[in-house]
Formats: sequence, C-alpha cells, structure tokens
Amino acid sequence: MSMNAGSASAAKGGSAIGIMRAGRQRVLTMPEQIAESITLAILRGEYGPGDSVREQELADHFQVSRGPIREALRILEKVGVVTIVPQRGAHVTSLSRQEIDNLFEIRAVLAGLLAKYLVDLDASVVNQMDAIVTRLELIAAQSDALDEYAQGSYRLSTLLFQSCGNKQLAELMGALGIQTARYTRLGLRSPERRQASVIHWRQLVEALRQNSSTVAAQMMVELINASHQAASNQLE
Repeated sequence: MSMNAGSASAAKGGSAIGIMRAGRQRVLTMPEQIAESITLAILRGEYGPGDSVREQELADHFQVSRGPIREALRILEKVGVVTIVPQRGAHVTSLSRQEIDNLFEIRAVLAGLLAKYLVDLDASVVNQMDAIVTRLELIAAQSDALDEYAQGSYRLSTLLFQSCGNKQLAELMGALGIQTARYTRLGLRSPERRQASVIHWRQLVEALRQNSSTVAAQMMVELINASHQAASNQLE
C-alpha cells in the first residue's frame, strides 16, 4: 500500500507524535525511526492486514538505501507487526482473537510494574503528556478526530515506557504497544469511546504529577482493559 502525502509529512516532520525524546529517553536509530513511521502509518489506517510493505517504495520515500529499510522491517517482524516471506517481501500481519486477548492481558500486567518506575518522573515528560492530553480533550468528541486521537494516545504510551528507566521493560512495553496499536485504534472509532479514554489519560497525568504510583497503575490498567474491550467489540 502506498504511503500518501500525509504519511510523508508525518515521517519527515514527526506530526503530532514526533520522534523526539525527552528526559531519560534515548534518541532512536534511523531504522527505529522508520519502524515507528510505519507503525504510525498503520495507526492511520494506511496499511491494513495483509498489505504489502515495499522496501523500494520506503527507501525512495525516506531517501535512504534499502539497508535501513530492511532493518526497520526486521524490527517490526520481531514484534509481530509484519511477516517477511522470501521472494515475496513484507506484509502486515493479522492477529487471531486469542493473540489479541493474550497481548492486551500481558500489557495490563506489565502496566502495573511500569507505574513503579514512574515515581518522580521528569517534569518535562509530565508537561509533554499534559499538552497532548489537553489537545485530545479538545478533539475527542469530533467525528473526524480518530487518526489524530489514535496517534496522540500512542505517543502518550510511548512517553511513559521510554521514560521509565528500565530498558528491558521499556522494550517489552514498546513491542506490545506496536503489536496492539492498530487494535487500539479500532476501539477508538467512536467519539464516546475517545471521550471516555481521555478522562483516564487526564487522571493518569494528574497521578504522575502527584507521584501517586498506585493511582497511575490503576489508570494505566483501566486504559488498556478498556482498549481491549472496545477492540474486541469492533471485531465481533
């Protein structure tokens, strides 16, 4: 599936999600940046299950050789987002209902652990989250806000695990976030669901500002469980 002008803008300029990291967050490598851009394209619905992800098209788009593209696709293959078949290239995977249930369940369990590492979170990260949530509060009820809301939600999740200071946990949460991103987006289709979601995000930001790991853990688990249920309802 071709990346459209919106994809190009997001990939090169970062869009609302961006690739800049703050506080304890590290700078992404070029293949990681490309992998993130592909993930965001999936979030925007530009790639669907089974769609081809063409190396040369991406290389032309990012103005790089095919080496970084292949590495980016291998990153996505490791987390189950794409499947690479010799002579056929990479395709976006489809998950079974059981796999979706398993992935969201693991995310919910790890979220409780993640909260313990977010005590005394860098104020700059909390402020970034606050700004994103404020924007989501403004657009949640709009009928055409799905793409921006889904990307904002993904960015909030990324800020959390990239700032936790536990490299292994951050990698696990990042992989799970990528695997479940398109299903989270699926569950955010309705304005009502987005409005309920942003209330949890606001409560989470306030809990982090007050260094309340217990409330933060509760809000993260509720967000993940609600996303799981909403996605499951859409799949039925």
